[in-house]
Amino acid sequence: MTERIGLFADLHSNLEAFDACMARAEELGVTRMVFLGDLVGYNADPVALVDRIADLVENKKAIAILGNHDEAVFKDSRSQMNYNANAAIEWTKSQLNSGHVEFLKNLPLMVQEDQICFVHASAHNPADWNYITDSMSAWRCVQNSGKNYTFVGHAHEQALFYQSAVGKLIRFAPHPGDEIPVLHHRQWVGVVGSLGQPRDGNPEACFAVFEPESEMLTFHRTPYDHFTAAEKVRRAGLPEDLANRLITGK
Repeated sequence: MTERIGLFADLHSNLEAFDACMARAEELGVTRMVFLGDLVGYNADPVALVDRIADLVENKKAIAILGNHDEAVFKDSRSQMNYNANAAIEWTKSQLNSGHVEFLKNLPLMVQEDQICFVHASAHNPADWNYITDSMSAWRCVQNSGKNYTFVGHAHEQALFYQSAVGKLIRFAPHPGDEIPVLHHRQWVGVVGSLGQPRDGNPEACFAVFEPESEMLTFHRTPYDHFTAAEKVRRAGLPEDLANRLITGK
């Protein structure tokens, strides 16, 4: 069977987006899932998200990485987050039980396989939660991962950085649904976008699929019931801005 790795980041307790992306991943023949951190935060279904992902991990169908919002559940990160993020984390803490917290505590900062590195923010000092937004931050990432392929989340917009002939990492804006050849003689950094809180003006959920054998990467956008997800945020008493962000995708 051809391996197809589903890459999902910044799920942020968004159950409607998660279910839609899992259904789409099944249609696309995804054989293994990687959750690139920030399972919780911002939205209203942390218990359901952690339960489902923990089950997938336990059954060897997925691996999951620690994100900064996950860490904030068990470590004081108030100085590093804005008011809305902190409000959501405090509410999330009130929802999770000790088993959920223990699962998050045990998530690795980074997982490295043969030619692939999975990390939430950057392979360069992963615990510092650096964003990959430009050529220099992408270059630092690949220098530290040492792999041909590094897949990250954290920055909520989809992007692909590739190594030029002189070694510089160049940013490319992928078009959803287009298969992109990612040949192993270069180094690549794929920023898979946010499943649970897109910020590029499009409310559709983001994820990507990597096929190691054919060296092909495809970015995807999936529509979901973001109005229901937003209404859940409001009913939970979370900041109105978080609900509005799901509607506008900004």
